[in-house]
Amino acid sequence: MQVDDQGPQAGPDSLDPGTSPRRLVEIRCGFAELARREAEAAESRVAEAGRAFDAQLAVLAASHAARDLGATRTAKEEAHRAFRKAADEARSRSQVEAAAASWLEQVNRINSAARAAQLRIQRERDATDGLASELDRLTSAAEASQAMADAAVEACRAAREALAAAEGIEVAEAGYSPSGESAAAELTTARAAAQTAPVEAATPDAILDRAALGRPAPAFAVLGAETGAVGGQAESAGDQAGTSAAEPPMDLTGPRPPTIVRLVQRDGATMSHLVERLAGSDPEQQRRWQLCLANFVDAVVTAAIDHGCFTFPGGNPFWDQFTLDEARNVAQNLAALGFRHDGTGEFADGRVPGQRDLSMAVGQAGLPIVRVRFWPRPQEAARLFRHVRVDTTAVLSERAPSLTKGELVRLLGRRAELVADLWNDWSRARPLLLLPSRD
Repeated sequence: MQVDDQGPQAGPDSLDPGTSPRRLVEIRCGFAELARREAEAAESRVAEAGRAFDAQLAVLAASHAARDLGATRTAKEEAHRAFRKAADEARSRSQVEAAAASWLEQVNRINSAARAAQLRIQRERDATDGLASELDRLTSAAEASQAMADAAVEACRAAREALAAAEGIEVAEAGYSPSGESAAAELTTARAAAQTAPVEAATPDAILDRAALGRPAPAFAVLGAETGAVGGQAESAGDQAGTSAAEPPMDLTGPRPPTIVRLVQRDGATMSHLVERLAGSDPEQQRRWQLCLANFVDAVVTAAIDHGCFTFPGGNPFWDQFTLDEARNVAQNLAALGFRHDGTGEFADGRVPGQRDLSMAVGQAGLPIVRVRFWPRPQEAARLFRHVRVDTTAVLSERAPSLTKGELVRLLGRRAELVADLWNDWSRARPLLLLPSRD
């Protein structure tokens, strides 16, 4: 394989087609630990930005409180009364002029103080707006990092289960290792324990409970427990809010899929029809439902990006080297490295991966680097996502197959808060979303 100085170098540590299950555990569990650390760091940045934003809000409120418009008017009225009194008592024109000059000087001083207070408020307001934007950006980045960490945990767990099956271990590992070496050590311990005493199978929650291994639980594990993104737990009746946890999966790929499929594909006619059915002829309700459904579509698209649900174009020499699942893993790893699909076929924020970034994404997916025969040049790398499309149907099929409220809320995570109106009127909205789409 021909590579330049900035490309991956084959060596003793390079993967080959005969990669052992134990080596796969080392790679995937090592990457899971890196993803966990990044998720925790991202959460810390969000918390720090939140504290700075709260402090700035307090400063802005204090600036508003310090600007007393009533006191300004009172001071001007008092200055005017003093002028009128001085003018009435004046015995010469020069004394009147002096009184007027004194009054104007006081008015100018009062106005200058008011303008200074207004400038301070404007500066604090601009600073508050800047911190709010930064908080939003960091929150979005943290959500993406947590989704990537969830996926990495799943990949690590799958690799460990495969190794356990290959080596005859019939116990479920509780937790995942922060590195490949400790993963191997824990598997050895598990093998010895399995020979001496029966071990109860771990629940999905126990699998993610790092406290059971004497380590604090990471932030992304907590989020995964809240959103159901990790573990594949069945929804309870309470989570379903009246829908059955045993509802069968919907057929989302037929010739007339449910209306929700067309909606999340940004079909304008479907959006208009739903708004009309939900809002009637009330213009205010139409605007409310238009915004609510638009936010829902944006949230599903973002969730699909987080989970690597893409369709890849044929004829691209880089993507053609992988299966669909492998290409999705590579795209997810690129997102974890900061090279994220923006939803329109480009890299978000114009960040384009270099050859080392691409080789790292391939390696973190547990794929043999030596099998990659084509590494795009910088101009080609910038167009890697050009015809890659977000597959919202796939993310619904994989993460919310029954299209219940519990499944969708877990899929959207924190973004579910943006469509509270939809959940509040779910009993009326869901039947419309499940109707066969219109031709």
